[in-house]
Amino acid sequence: MLASIGVFALVRSAPGDPIDIEFGPMVSVSGLSAADVAALRAERERQLGLDRPLAEQYGRWLARMVRGDLGVSYRNRQPVRDELVRHLPASVALGAAGVGVATVLATGLAVAASRRPGGWVDHTVRVASILGASVPSFLTGLLALSLLARSQGGYQIAGGATLGRLWLPALVLGVAAAPTPLRVLRSSLLAERGRLYAVAAVARGAGPSRLLLRHTGRVAVAPLLALAGMSMAGLVTGSIMTEAVFSWPGLGRLAVDAIGAQDYPVVQGYVLVVVVAVVVANALAGALQRRLDPTVDASALAVA
Repeated sequence: MLASIGVFALVRSAPGDPIDIEFGPMVSVSGLSAADVAALRAERERQLGLDRPLAEQYGRWLARMVRGDLGVSYRNRQPVRDELVRHLPASVALGAAGVGVATVLATGLAVAASRRPGGWVDHTVRVASILGASVPSFLTGLLALSLLARSQGGYQIAGGATLGRLWLPALVLGVAAAPTPLRVLRSSLLAERGRLYAVAAVARGAGPSRLLLRHTGRVAVAPLLALAGMSMAGLVTGSIMTEAVFSWPGLGRLAVDAIGAQDYPVVQGYVLVVVVAVVVANALAGALQRRLDPTVDASALAVA
């Protein structure tokens, strides 16, 4: 309930007006009088229900949302639910690929850094993670596009959600998402190596690989899952800036276009999808974390 109120209020408080955006170009070339423009505007507001008080608009939207009806797009007159479903596969593909890249990078670099704490590999990884977290993903994407534009092969900036276009935004998204889980996993691995059960395993002759795979690795991954619940949902539902830079036809790109057109129903539908995805991902991550590490307190997970 609170989430729906926040979504509605946030979208409606944005500057601009969907009627002005819709009729602006037409008025500039048609030479209509002020009275004709006012009549057209009033009729369009009545059709969209924008002439009603905000409380009534929210009530109608909430009643439709409970029934699974997210409304109709102002721009193309298509149901918002159909628009979200049509763009969801592209975002899922990009998010899954980005998760894969981030997982491989974070795991590999964290393991390498934790083998010799304070060594040159550890220092290099820590500096790289700080730099990676400091550079926004859209800037990394623009730099990647600029470099590829100078090469002979180039990169197809426009088109559908194809494998040929997927690898670059997935790489940028994964690199941007990797630093935080990298630092968390490195710290967790170092902490677990100093615990009594790990010291006992080493005393019994366990080598570094066995110690990681059979002892410390499983416990060290558990704290990472709480973080994954908050970050992975955002990757799967689409990174707005990454999709905008690479013209990737996912939910993020749909949201950018809807914001520019003040398409309230689409923006509200997109934000609700993100909210639901975050809640579900957090619940699944918490359940998996408790399964891997039974000592984790469920109330602590709920607060986190």
